[in-house]
Amino acid sequence: MKKLMLVLLFFINIPLVAQFEDLALEFGLIPTSVFGNNSANAVFTPSSPSSTIGGGFFGFQNAFLLKSVWQVGNTNLSIPFGLEYIFYRAYHRLPYASKVTFYFKHFIDVPTLSLGARYSLFKLPFANVKMYSEIDARGSFVGKSNYRLRVDYEALDSTRVYEVSHKNAVFRFGAGLKLGFLGEIVHPWYANMFVSVNFVNILGRNNSRGELLTPVPDYETAENPVYNLQLAVSIFYKF
Repeated sequence: MKKLMLVLLFFINIPLVAQFEDLALEFGLIPTSVFGNNSANAVFTPSSPSSTIGGGFFGFQNAFLLKSVWQVGNTNLSIPFGLEYIFYRAYHRLPYASKVTFYFKHFIDVPTLSLGARYSLFKLPFANVKMYSEIDARGSFVGKSNYRLRVDYEALDSTRVYEVSHKNAVFRFGAGLKLGFLGEIVHPWYANMFVSVNFVNILGRNNSRGELLTPVPDYETAENPVYNLQLAVSIFYKF
C-alpha cells in the first residue's frame, strides 16, 4: 500500500515539477550609485542661500535583489522578473563654527519591480560560463524623503533637532541595461555577476515636486533624470 501511495504521489507531482524545470531563483547584493550631474549626490549644505540642498548620497548604496528567471525553451533567451530594494542612506558630520557641529541624516527606500529579457551572447572557453546582455522595464516606488539635522552646541551643552519630510512617496517608470556573466559553481548552483546602468524616471516626472532624491524642494524648478550604476553579485539556483 505504501509503495502504491509513493507511485501515485510521484505521478501527481510530475506536472508540478515540469512547471518549474525551466525556472530559476536569483538572490544577491546589488550596490547602487547615482551618477551624473544630479542633486542626489550633491552635498547637503548649499553653496549659496538660493541654491538647492543636495541629497547627500555619495558612492554606492546598499541594495539587494530577489528574482525568478524563466528559461524560454532551448533558446538563448530568458525572462527575469522580480524585486530590487535600494536603501539610500546619508550620514554627514560638518563642523560649522567653534564648538558648533551639524549632523545630517537623510534616507529614502526605493523598492523596484523589473521585467526583463536576457540573452546569452556566447559561452566562454573555460568552465561553464556564459556572457549575456539584458534590457528591462522598471517600476520604482520612491519612498518618502526623511531628512534630519542635529545641531550640537558643545559650549552650551545643548542640542537642537530639525526634521522635515517635504516630499511624499511617488512612482516612476524606468528602464535598464545589463551586461553580465553567469557561471556554474556546482549544479544547480550558479554565480551571476553583472554591471547595470538604469534610468529611474523616464516616465512620471513632476517638476512641481522638485528633484526625485533630495529632501527639500526649495529653489528646485525641475525633476531631472536620475541614473543609477549597479554592480551585482548574486546566487542563481536552477530547478
